[in-house]
Amino acid sequence: MAAKNFAGQLDANELADMMDRRPPAPRPRPPREEAPPLPRPTPPPAKAKKEKGEKPRAPQFSLSLRKELRQQLDRLAYDARMTMRAFVLDALKAKGLKVRDDDLTDLRKR
Repeated sequence: MAAKNFAGQLDANELADMMDRRPPAPRPRPPREEAPPLPRPTPPPAKAKKEKGEKPRAPQFSLSLRKELRQQLDRLAYDARMTMRAFVLDALKAKGLKVRDDDLTDLRKR
């Protein structure tokens, strides 16, 4: 039997219709479940307003010392039954700085 040339006579879709062997239509995908929205970060708590008569916070001051010098300062303050902060402020007061008595109180006891 001789081979027949069908080029240009049939479209591939027409041939599939005639043969009824077209693959089944793809099933639609189920919709994606959306992830629940992420919670928004909470803002930091607002600073409480200062009440009348409350002292403003004093700026911090840092002092670097050799280990031996800090140990000596710690020992002197301990012997004087004071914190190192109060001991240093007392020494500054002795040198003429205007240090108030409430500056010398232990801040941890407030």
